[in-house]
Amino acid sequence: MLKKSSYLFSLFIVFSLSLEGKSLLYEVSSKISTVYILGSIHLAKPELYPLDKEIIKAYESSEVLVLELDPSSTESIQTIEDSIIRLGRYPLGKRLDTELTSKTYKRLKEYLSKTNVSLDVMKQLRPWVVMLQLSMIEMTRLGYSAELGIDQYFLQRAKEENKTVLELESAQAQMSLLAKDDKAFQDKLLFYTLESMDEMEPMLNDMFINWRKGNAEAFDKIMSKPLEDDPSLEGIYDDIITKRNYAMTKRIEGFLETKKDYFVVVGSGHVVGKEGIVSLLKGRGHKVIQH
Repeated sequence: MLKKSSYLFSLFIVFSLSLEGKSLLYEVSSKISTVYILGSIHLAKPELYPLDKEIIKAYESSEVLVLELDPSSTESIQTIEDSIIRLGRYPLGKRLDTELTSKTYKRLKEYLSKTNVSLDVMKQLRPWVVMLQLSMIEMTRLGYSAELGIDQYFLQRAKEENKTVLELESAQAQMSLLAKDDKAFQDKLLFYTLESMDEMEPMLNDMFINWRKGNAEAFDKIMSKPLEDDPSLEGIYDDIITKRNYAMTKRIEGFLETKKDYFVVVGSGHVVGKEGIVSLLKGRGHKVIQH
C-alpha cells in the first residue's frame, strides 16, 4: 500500500539503530587507501549505544571522517538558514491552499487536526519545509533524536580527537534539491509524507530489525517499495536517491586514490540496492567486503 511505503521522502532526514552480527559496514580498498562505508540513519534512540566493536575499530583506524553533511559547520548552518528564509515561504498571494492540489491540502488538514500544530502557522510555508517539520515532530514523538544519531556521535568524537572531517555533499546542493521549484514535485513530496505518518513506527521497526541483521536486501525492499506501488514516483526517487548515489560513489573513488584511510557515514538508503553505493563500487571493479 502507498501509505505503508511512502515514508521514502523523509528518509534523508531520519533514522538508525544498533547492531548484531553483520552490519551495514563495508570496506573497499586500493593499493594505497582503505575506505569504510557505514550505512546509517540520522536520528536514533538511546539503545543505539554502545556501537558494535567492528564499527568503532573501523572508525579508529581511519584518519578522516566523512559525512553526507557536517551540520555543525558555520557554512552549512548559514546556507540552511538562508535557504529556509529565501525559499521556504510563499510570496504574498500564494499559500498552501492555493498551491497544493485539493487532495494534498485535504490530507494536510486531516493530519494537522490530530496534532497540536496549527494550519494557520503552516499556510505560508512551502511543502518541503512543512514535510521536514512534520517529519521531525513525528520522529521526536516516537522517541528519536538527531543528537543521538550515528553521524553526530562520530562527529563529536572527531572534534574531540582533532580528526579531519569532510562532507560528501554541500548544504547548498541538499537545499536546492528539497526546495526544487516544481509544483508537482513539492505536492507529491508532502502528500506521500503525510500518507506515511501512521505507518512510520512499524516501518522504522522493520528497518531496525533488518539494519541490526545487516540485511541489505531486506532494507532495500523497504526503500524501493514506493516505486512498486506507484511507478510515477520514479522521477522523485531518482532525484532524492539515485543521482546522489552516483555522485557520492565518485567522491569515494577519489578517496581511494589518496594515501589516507576514510570512515564514511552515509544514510543506509544510499548504500543498499542495485544503484546503491556498494553496488556501484562493485560495478566499477572494486572489491567490497561487508563486515
